[in-house]
Amino acid sequence: MAYMRGIKKIRLASFALVLSMLIAIIPAPVSAQESSKIHIYIQQELQQWDQSPFIREGSTMVPMRALFEKLGFLVTWDAGKQTATAIKGGLSISLSINRGTAMVNDTVYYLDVTPLLENESTFIPLRFVSEAAGADLVWNESDRSIQVQFETDPQKRIHRLIDNVTHSGSFIQAAMSITSGDGIKNNGIIINEITMNASGAAAKVKFTADITVSKAVKNDRGITISPVESVVYEITCDVYKDAFDQWLLQTEPSKMTYTLKEKKPFMNAP
Repeated sequence: MAYMRGIKKIRLASFALVLSMLIAIIPAPVSAQESSKIHIYIQQELQQWDQSPFIREGSTMVPMRALFEKLGFLVTWDAGKQTATAIKGGLSISLSINRGTAMVNDTVYYLDVTPLLENESTFIPLRFVSEAAGADLVWNESDRSIQVQFETDPQKRIHRLIDNVTHSGSFIQAAMSITSGDGIKNNGIIINEITMNASGAAAKVKFTADITVSKAVKNDRGITISPVESVVYEITCDVYKDAFDQWLLQTEPSKMTYTLKEKKPFMNAP
């Protein structure tokens, strides 16, 4: 009996040893918080911020000061207006808590999600600010990472700038004024020509914009805003490069040259 008890003790000790080894090699479960963490890379450098980014209404929100300072901006905060203004060379970006518009120099932009306060820190939309600064963003679903990269090719930088501007509130207002529309839809742009000056620090840009124009129409249901025509404009503007190698708009949307190239009734106009 003593012999059998000895065998049992040896078996139990062996089982405990194997169990401890298995526990050591089995990875601990990842917490929900860790699995939902978003990794932000700026120029391939992983950012380690005190406040973690999060997604709000489909947009990635990041700590305001940490992002701006990483991008090389000098940030000031107006507590009364709850407005942050970031300046780098000739580029100024202003955002306010819970306000649906932002200013990039003199151009107004509509935001998909407003800046907000979270745990006493100001969070701003990563995509809007990064693209306003001239960067491109790439989302990787597999590891929930975002790559923020700056293109070095001047032509591509200018393309990015013009694309941003034609989605701004200022461009929409200018197009409504030119077309006498009560609403417009920007169907896309094509850059036709970028003419650099001798120094390579400024350029004249010609591009076409395909626009659907809507107007207020009275019918038996009252007044509705309906598409009435499609127009194509050739637009000319000037851009320049500042001391920080940032390409900026020199001609604001309201002062660009608009030349009508095509006009036709909208297919389903009332």
